[in-house]
Amino acid sequence: MKYAIYFLMIFGSIFSSRAQQLLEEISHDNILIGEPVSIRYVLKTKMTDTLAFSEKQGVIEGRFKSGGTLSQKGAEFEIIGKFKDTIIALGMNKKWIGEYVVTAWEDGEYIIPGPTISINDSTFRFDDLALQVSLVEQKKDVDLYEIRENFTDIPDQPFSPMKFLKQNWWWIAIVAGALVFGWLLVRRRRWDKEIENREDIRPMNLKERTIKAVEALDKSELWKKGELKEHFVELSYILRSYLTARYNISLLEKTTEQTKYILTKQGLNAETVDTIARILSQSDMVKFAKSKPDTISILRQSTLVKQIIAETSPLDFDNAD
Repeated sequence: MKYAIYFLMIFGSIFSSRAQQLLEEISHDNILIGEPVSIRYVLKTKMTDTLAFSEKQGVIEGRFKSGGTLSQKGAEFEIIGKFKDTIIALGMNKKWIGEYVVTAWEDGEYIIPGPTISINDSTFRFDDLALQVSLVEQKKDVDLYEIRENFTDIPDQPFSPMKFLKQNWWWIAIVAGALVFGWLLVRRRRWDKEIENREDIRPMNLKERTIKAVEALDKSELWKKGELKEHFVELSYILRSYLTARYNISLLEKTTEQTKYILTKQGLNAETVDTIARILSQSDMVKFAKSKPDTISILRQSTLVKQIIAETSPLDFDNAD
C-alpha cells in the first residue's frame, strides 16, 4: 500500500508538470540602443487552473554578462507602453500570453531573468533570456575597435565682480536706464488712467442698501432650492430692518399687528401701512407652512417691498442716511 501511494504521488507530479508548459520568446536577440524588442511569456495549462502574474512597472531589472559569466553590475530595461496579457481557450486547456515591449540604453550583453507565475498554489519560473545591445549595427567580418577619448580639465577661474563691472559697465548702464525709463512710463500711464477713471465715490444710503439687499435675495432664488421659508424670513427681516432704521423704532421683534399699530402712530399713510401689513402677513403664512406661492407671487412681494422703500425714503436728503 505504501509503494502504491508513492507511485501515485510520483505519477501525479509527472502528470502535473506535463499539464503545464512554460515558454519564453524574444523577437530579436541583437538590437541597437533604443530599439524596441518584444518579450513574450506563454503558459499552457488546464482551463480550471487559477493564474496570478505580477507585472513589472516602468523597468525590468536585468544583469550584465561579461566573458560568459554574469556580472554583479545590474541593468535596467525600460518598458515601452503597457503590459499586455491574453488568454486563449484550447478545449479543456487554455493558453496565457503575457507580453512586454522593452528597450535598453546602454550597450552590452544582458541577461533578462525569467519572471515567476503562480498556478493555483504552486509557483513556476520562466527561463532567462539573453539579449545583445549594440551602439551601432555590427558588420560582418569587421572588427569593432574601442575608441579612446582624452579630456583635459580646464581649471576654474574665480569670479571677480569688479573686473566684470569694468569690462561691461557700459551695457549695464544702458539696461538699467532702460528699465528705469520703462517703469516711469508705465507708472505715468497708470496715473493718467486713474485720473481719467476717477469718480466721486460716496457710500450708499439706506434706500440704496436696502434695495440692493432685496435684489440680492431674489437673485439667490432660494425657493428653487427648497428654501421658500428662508426666503420669506429674510424678506421680512429686510423690510423690518429698513423701517426700524428709517423711523428710529424697534420692529424686529414685533408682530404684524403691533407693527401696523406702531407705523400708524408714526403718521404713515394708511394705504402704505396696509401694504406693509399684507407683506408681513404673507411672510407669516409661508413661515408657518400655510402658503406656497408660485415664482410670480414671490417676485411680486419683493417688488412691493422695493415700492415701500421708495415711497418712504426722503426725496431731497437720500445721502443723509
